[in-house]
Parts: sequence; structure tokens; C-alpha cells
Amino acid sequence: MTSLNEMEVEEVSGGMNDWTAGGMAVIGLGLSGGPATGIFGLTIGGAMMVIGYFAE
Repeated sequence: MTSLNEMEVEEVSGGMNDWTAGGMAVIGLGLSGGPATGIFGLTIGGAMMVIGYFAE
């Protein structure tokens, strides 16, 4: 077994974390529901994406 080189580590860690992916899902579901749920989805989903940004 060999250790990963720098390029392989960046490849593996390049994906979105759960907070960011969940925030995108909440925004999408909120916008598909109508104006009131769209505002709610943007607020909660945006907050989740901010948490995901700082969690990285």
C-alpha cells in the first residue's frame, strides 16, 4: 500500500460536504413550491450553504 500524492488528495477532497449539498437541495425544493416556500428555502438553504462553506 502506498500513500496518496498531493494531486490524489485534492481529487478526493474536492467534493461538496453534506451542509452544502443539503442547502442546495433545500433551495431547489423551496423554489419548486411557490413564492412563500421559495423565500423559506432560500433563507434556510442559504444558511446551510454558509455553514458548509465555513465547515470546510
